[in-house]
Amino acid sequence: LKGLEAAKAAGIFTRSRRAGGRVRMVRLILGNTAEPEGKRYKWTFYVRGETQDLESVTIKLHSSFKNPILVREEEPFEFTARGWGTFDIAVLLKWRNGHLHRAIWELQFDSPDASKEIQCSPPPLPVPPAPAPPVAAAAVRAAAETAPVPPWEENADILEARGSIAGLDSADEEVVAAPPAPETEAPGLPPELLRDTSEGTSDADPTRAGVCERLRNQPYMSPSDPLFKYGRGYTGPLKPAKVLWKSDQPPRKDHSCPKWLTATEFEDVPEVMAAKVAELARLMKMSRKTVAYTGAGISAAVIGQAALSGQHTVGWKNNTRAAPPTFTHHALGFLGRQGLLHGWVQQNHDGLPQKAGFPQERINEIHGSWYDPGNPVVKYSGSLHNRSYPWMREDAETADLCIVLGTSLGGLNADQVATKTADRSLQPAASGLAPGARIVLKRGGKSFRGQVTSVQEKTLKARFAAPDEDSDEEDDRLGDEVTLSKDEKIELLPSTGGLGTVIMNLQQTAQDGRMTLRLFGKSDDILQLLLPELGYGLGIVQPIRWPTVSRALVPYDKDGVRCKRRMWLDLRRDQAVRITPGHNIQGAQQPQYMHIGAKKAITVGGEVRKPGVGLGTVVSRCDKTCSFVVQIEGVQMRLGIWWLESAMRGGVDVLPIVNQDPVFED
Repeated sequence: LKGLEAAKAAGIFTRSRRAGGRVRMVRLILGNTAEPEGKRYKWTFYVRGETQDLESVTIKLHSSFKNPILVREEEPFEFTARGWGTFDIAVLLKWRNGHLHRAIWELQFDSPDASKEIQCSPPPLPVPPAPAPPVAAAAVRAAAETAPVPPWEENADILEARGSIAGLDSADEEVVAAPPAPETEAPGLPPELLRDTSEGTSDADPTRAGVCERLRNQPYMSPSDPLFKYGRGYTGPLKPAKVLWKSDQPPRKDHSCPKWLTATEFEDVPEVMAAKVAELARLMKMSRKTVAYTGAGISAAVIGQAALSGQHTVGWKNNTRAAPPTFTHHALGFLGRQGLLHGWVQQNHDGLPQKAGFPQERINEIHGSWYDPGNPVVKYSGSLHNRSYPWMREDAETADLCIVLGTSLGGLNADQVATKTADRSLQPAASGLAPGARIVLKRGGKSFRGQVTSVQEKTLKARFAAPDEDSDEEDDRLGDEVTLSKDEKIELLPSTGGLGTVIMNLQQTAQDGRMTLRLFGKSDDILQLLLPELGYGLGIVQPIRWPTVSRALVPYDKDGVRCKRRMWLDLRRDQAVRITPGHNIQGAQQPQYMHIGAKKAITVGGEVRKPGVGLGTVVSRCDKTCSFVVQIEGVQMRLGIWWLESAMRGGVDVLPIVNQDPVFED
């Protein structure tokens, strides 16, 4: 209770809200002025009002700015620039007691001075967690309902369409001509889908340095180690987890495992869970590249599962294509749109991450998808897509932090995303060129930031941040892999070994001894605790609203490769479409599709099917399954509606389907 008394003494609040009292509310004004200057506007964004308790204001601008992230540590909390386009400004308010609040301001030019008032309640100092019943979603929701409404929940409608983000040049840059508006009735795209990924913290950050040092000094653990059920990086209270369901059987009969490993399910007691969640939030804020690695467990409630469990019956649900995303999918989708989750390697085929709004261009459906005609579900006897496998290997070699959910880590090839990231946490700070090292290449008077993917005797391979076509500034996505001579002018940036791997699920795995953190519980419950710890309200996690039209202008060529020229992607009923080159239909080895791309006729179930190049038509749009139903060479396939949304943004590199005779913009 010392923190509570200190908060009272500081005057942060008077009486508990639950006791019928009131919370001290601070009024802040967010807004901007705008003054026309020819074809542009001179504008000033500001935070005003009762700012005396603010330590700093971080302003996140559009990525086309040379310096898109600004910090103001004293009044006035303002920023002035010139430009022609509007966009959402993300604001991070840091109070003097260290707590953070987030808000969104939509830049406006239709008024000389537009503003809105938000009410914040600067929180008390941390209160040690008291004993409580086991973590449950209902308890989390009840706590959220009784707490003051945080400022970020006033922007809970930010998932709704509000107009596409326009480019904006900084005050010392030439004006960039506005691109023509798409000739489509589609609503504007959700701003979150366009947020930059977080850059994390530098090696000089003392908190990061301390975590990395602790991980380097803590070797992998055996089941008898006191920290085995907590994690190598855990520093909180040591209290045993509760057994929810006991079993003497292995988690899966089709995967081998150590003798000590059973399907028994555990749940951390609230005090331990709170400590683990707080440490996970700190890791995510520090991470320079966070990759989720997920299995069937996160979809078990709506799809089914193969692993033995006390929570769900082994087997599969009916009508899986219409299954809705779980809270876990929605939470991870939101964190992906916010840039805190840089990538996702997905074992499942169900499309639920994309239905929850995770950007298609950042998810690697390593084993195929129900909603990608160019990457059908891959049989065990098949081969992975030639784009998916290298992508997975790159994430395994470069992730700073891996978060594992819903998988038993039973020995799949893709498990290296988790295990290699954990391995790097044991390595000392990088002292030379090695996979994962961050570099700066100096060529032609310019500098290019990149990341090493492999090293040979005289050469190395790396991927570099691609230039943004509108602003010539570096994008947050890495471009294609290139080979460099070691004789090039290459600067090696400082880098630690990494933050390792975190796992959250009910059952133990054979890899638990490698983990930085080991959380026992349902992912839905854990993520409902994690979001507030990251500064977000639970109300922000909402269903995505997709474009209601089925035809739009997209920046792709006739083979579905992203380019500057735009063509119409028409997915209305009866439109002629085709599979684009580079698909994995033959590699997937699914019998019903093997005639697509085949060199000769094949027989399926006694039926002879002639080889086809992948031509077909759109049958219908099915909003219940969030997909377009297409008929390709006589067989039915599905294309997720999110592919159209991503295409409208120019998000993915290659589209799986295009029209047979595409029409290009004049």
